[in-house]
Amino acid sequence: MMTKKMCLRQSLLLPCLALLMASTSLMADDKTEGKQKLKIVLLMGQSNMVGYAHPSTAWYLTQPMYVPPAKTATVHGRYFNWDEFYWSGVRFATGSKEFVAKGKALLDERGASRKLWRDRVYGDTGYNNDWKGWKKEWGPRPGDNGEGWRGDMQNFLHKKAEEEGLYKRMVEHIESPENKLHPKVAIELMARRDKPIADDIKRVREIFLKGVKATDFDKLDNALEPLGKITAENRAAYARLLKETINLPIAKRTYISAFGAVAGEDTEYAEYTKTARGPLTVGYALWPTSSGPEYPFGISFERMVDGPVLLIKCSWGGTSLHTDWRPPSLATEEKPMGERLKWSLDHIQEVLADPGKYHPDYDPEAGYEMAGLVWFQGWNDAGNTEYGDQLVHFIKDFRKTVKAPELPVICGLLGHVGWKLNTFDGPVNSGMLYASKHPDLKGTVDVVNTVKYMPIELGLMKSIKAACGEDSEEYKEAERIISRATSKDGTHYYGSAKFMYLTGDAMARKLANLMGGGEPTIFAEAAELGVRD
Repeated sequence: MMTKKMCLRQSLLLPCLALLMASTSLMADDKTEGKQKLKIVLLMGQSNMVGYAHPSTAWYLTQPMYVPPAKTATVHGRYFNWDEFYWSGVRFATGSKEFVAKGKALLDERGASRKLWRDRVYGDTGYNNDWKGWKKEWGPRPGDNGEGWRGDMQNFLHKKAEEEGLYKRMVEHIESPENKLHPKVAIELMARRDKPIADDIKRVREIFLKGVKATDFDKLDNALEPLGKITAENRAAYARLLKETINLPIAKRTYISAFGAVAGEDTEYAEYTKTARGPLTVGYALWPTSSGPEYPFGISFERMVDGPVLLIKCSWGGTSLHTDWRPPSLATEEKPMGERLKWSLDHIQEVLADPGKYHPDYDPEAGYEMAGLVWFQGWNDAGNTEYGDQLVHFIKDFRKTVKAPELPVICGLLGHVGWKLNTFDGPVNSGMLYASKHPDLKGTVDVVNTVKYMPIELGLMKSIKAACGEDSEEYKEAERIISRATSKDGTHYYGSAKFMYLTGDAMARKLANLMGGGEPTIFAEAAELGVRD
């Protein structure tokens, strides 16, 4: 029997969700009789929502996944080095809770050792040129062997860690029989990453690069040259040229109002808080040449629903749920409501007061409905053990403010953990799963697993160089591919359009499912990974 909730939402979607998700070209019927409500979707978060994905990196979607040489996983130097894939295995080594905790303890011990010896070398006032604070029992000082004043500080710190047996214990941890994710296993898993998501990749290629060949990207720079510097003012012209050269879509029924770190007009708020609005295209990000998940989300979402859509995006880099987005129900005198949340709510209320200003197809008689919230945030909450509880409060408070008590919510995991076995590691990813299971929210919150889209291979240039040498053919091939597939550092998923388009499309499908009365799908995925209630 169809519930009241499902009846209320039925008109939002094509009646058969399974058909909707299986088809890559299914469009909503634009001839629907009667007036249609404006569907408003809110997208909020930090720098990954701000967006660093340059459209030229979508070239990687036309290529088979790059797989680093196998020896990248085993070749390593004498000293710990994050740039070498083998050593990074200390961080992702997986097994029992006790085993994982031991790996974390080793990394903490390394940090403490480095701090201790730095403090002894430099003292309390910075560079300790006179060495008055150094004690004989600490052994030779850096520079005592003719190495110069700083005495090659990195080598000094490495030698101390080695003397303490730390690096030996790290190797033992990586090589332990308890470790279910040795670097050699990780490389093999990486090589197979795109196979389970082949349907997702196929759909995204069809939506965003239909008929486009790799060679079309070679023409892109020449095609854009007449535009000169891309700014907020010529963003629309830029988007048209992208459509002409690599067929990136321009939304037909979806508009956006972006607020925060976006290329646009100044506001009365702080620096890096601007506004921009218009038809949804690439460019509603920190730079008018890039995008976050709002672009792929909106393009995909438009194909799944009837009627006009308005996206309201509010995002800033370097912000935390603990402080900047802190919900009012957790506010205290010492920890007030988050400033960024307050600013966002002000902007949202301004848009809701006059939707016709932001979407030309808004019909006052039909009105609008709050269709959903997409939340992509968490990097600055990596150590926040209360993240799950805070997220529950955030969602409940937000729904109350926008007067949408059952507002569907989609959260995007932090994909940086990178490996299937580590999917729900850390307080942020586990906190999002916790919120989706919470009795007050269950059935209305779903989570997108971005871990399976994380392009780890795009961050291995230094590891490949260390393993194969700068003059090797392996390194030259990696450089050729990775340089075309990336536009930012790993914190922002390397600015990979492949990652961002897959993520945005998945967010759209998850929201469409909830709007149609479907159940969250993250629980089945978590169960497959061995995560139980």
